[in-house]
Amino acid sequence: MFLAMFAALTFKNIIQRFCEGVMFFIGNDYNADDIVYIRGEKKARITRHGLTKTVFYIYDTERKLIIRNDQLPSLMLEKSLPQNGQKKDENKS
Repeated sequence: MFLAMFAALTFKNIIQRFCEGVMFFIGNDYNADDIVYIRGEKKARITRHGLTKTVFYIYDTERKLIIRNDQLPSLMLEKSLPQNGQKKDENKS
């Protein structure tokens, strides 16, 4: 009985993480090569995002950070928005 309950809870967690990963992967809020700020302090670039994890490149430390997709809301990611529909390169002039 205990083993069946443990297996059911484990399966539930696996399905929940997979669904969160799919929602992040399908969503268009964050894409590969986007520049984001973690907690408003650390500048990072999303190098890869998959169904279960996302990989960031941290500019300050020149290291990569691998985060499970179900932990992304706790990072408090911020993303700069383009101004007046211009691309980043057009703002320099």
